[in-house]
Amino acid sequence: MTSNVGFENINNKKIFQIFTEPDVTQKKIVIMSHGFRGSSTGPARTFVNFEKLLLNKGFSVLRFDQPNCGNSEGDFVDSSFKEWVNTTTYFAKKYLESGYKVCLLGQSMGATVTMAVMSQAEIKNKIPCIILWVPDPESTFDKDPNKISEEEGQKYKELFWKEAYETNFFKNLKEYTGGIHLVFGENDKYISKELRDQTVKLVQEKKQTVMILKGQDHSSWEYDICNEVFNEELKFLNNYFE
Repeated sequence: MTSNVGFENINNKKIFQIFTEPDVTQKKIVIMSHGFRGSSTGPARTFVNFEKLLLNKGFSVLRFDQPNCGNSEGDFVDSSFKEWVNTTTYFAKKYLESGYKVCLLGQSMGATVTMAVMSQAEIKNKIPCIILWVPDPESTFDKDPNKISEEEGQKYKELFWKEAYETNFFKNLKEYTGGIHLVFGENDKYISKELRDQTVKLVQEKKQTVMILKGQDHSSWEYDICNEVFNEELKFLNNYFE
């Protein structure tokens, strides 16, 4: 196993990234996108834990901090959903052009980003499958985009959510033709049951996989339940990366 840890200049900003490969590369990779106020480790280090299993199965893994997040350059208050999409698209395109088969895994707003990336012209129809952990459809927006708000010690501009709303999550989900593995917690405190049900219905209509985690919240799922999710997703990935 080898790891490349450092910064990559993307759109004139230093983006922190960790690229890890198994001992023998199989040119298949999972790129992980964290959620709002998150970082490259994922909630409760789920990205790190899943990475270990993926490496054992021959997958390379890229984890990174979105612009203005974690170790990347910039202040969180200036976070832009569009910039998140552009950054994730950059990494997806980079590894596609390097000959990798790519899967995008997104958690929360990272999953919403994943769906937006799937609609980008340079990516569309090139990624065979995606993994969506607790995606936030952001189907409405009625605030002042210039307002600065605060959540759990982090200040941000409401513009972030306006940009997410404008990407039209449900339209992107309907148009995506690849494999989908969708996971929601039964007791998600951030995403309404109505939006969860609408997302689940669309994925099931595509005859794709859905997991509803009993008793679990939006993130920081119980350790054993996380391992159940990881094992199911390894099976899912094998269907597209033989």
